[in-house]
Amino acid sequence: MSTAPTIRMRNTADLVALLPHLLGYHPSNALVLVCLREGRICLTAHQPLPPTREIHPALCDLLAGMAKADPEGVIIVGYEVARAAATAINLAAKACSEVGVRVHDRILVTSEGWQSLDTGEASTTAGSTSAAIAELVAAGVAPLASREALAAVLEPTGDAAKVARHIARYTARRDDEDLLELFCSAWPVVLDVRDGAGQVASKIAARAVLAVHDVTVRDLLVARLTPGTIDPDDVPGTMGGAIRSLPSPAWANDTGWDLVRTQSRLQDRLVRLCAMTPDSHAAPPLTVLATWAWWRGDGALSRVAVDRALRCQPDYRLALLLEKMLDLAIPPRR
Repeated sequence: MSTAPTIRMRNTADLVALLPHLLGYHPSNALVLVCLREGRICLTAHQPLPPTREIHPALCDLLAGMAKADPEGVIIVGYEVARAAATAINLAAKACSEVGVRVHDRILVTSEGWQSLDTGEASTTAGSTSAAIAELVAAGVAPLASREALAAVLEPTGDAAKVARHIARYTARRDDEDLLELFCSAWPVVLDVRDGAGQVASKIAARAVLAVHDVTVRDLLVARLTPGTIDPDDVPGTMGGAIRSLPSPAWANDTGWDLVRTQSRLQDRLVRLCAMTPDSHAAPPLTVLATWAWWRGDGALSRVAVDRALRCQPDYRLALLLEKMLDLAIPPRR
């Protein structure tokens, strides 16, 4: 079984430097609970800093997410830019202690650096000399400037109009029985993470999008991308054959930092496909991405993908299910 590398944090500086990589973006005016179990991070829960009068309801939401992880302890990190974070940090620490969760540290991060409110340790930089951080950057795992920037990468690009035109042409041929097989044949191109793999053309993107409009294809694709759900080998007929023709998942052969690098490439290609898709057809590919990101432990990317999917199609069932799973902090089954 392929395994990702273990990232070891030596000190507070490493944690502060690592958190944006775990979240996928640099937090700002936010409270983050780093939940720990058996010496490992089991969940990072994020909550925007509310106005002072709204802190208590916001903390209830944050602690509800924490409870699902059943942590042995937490590290509370407040990111302060335009809104003071110290009060929220202290209230969160008190609430955690009241429910029997040990608070290992309270950290305040500002534009000038960070400070531990418990030990007094401080730094005027949020950087780290950790080799793991350097490996993450080399593997293509780089946090975006903000959560808004993360959401923006999924918004339609200029290619969406081209993809829409191809979708319209294929839709006009809806009675062609061979079309679904043609649509499925686009996914090996989308999932090609080899060195030198070309960009997905608009015609291929349209085929891939229409393929996952078929719920069976969508679910089997998700099963292929997220081991531990459905075994495609158990699916008979044309659909099972089409999904089995997909490349083996990246983690089938890669380990360590090669695995991180390959999964990062796959994520980039799925994000690119979603950004090429017009709103009218975006919910299915967005939920494929959201499920993949959730399975990988990237709750922030999964959330923004679900948000756009539900904006495009408010009654899309898989998006609604994923939204509930994210709300309840339900972890994937491996």
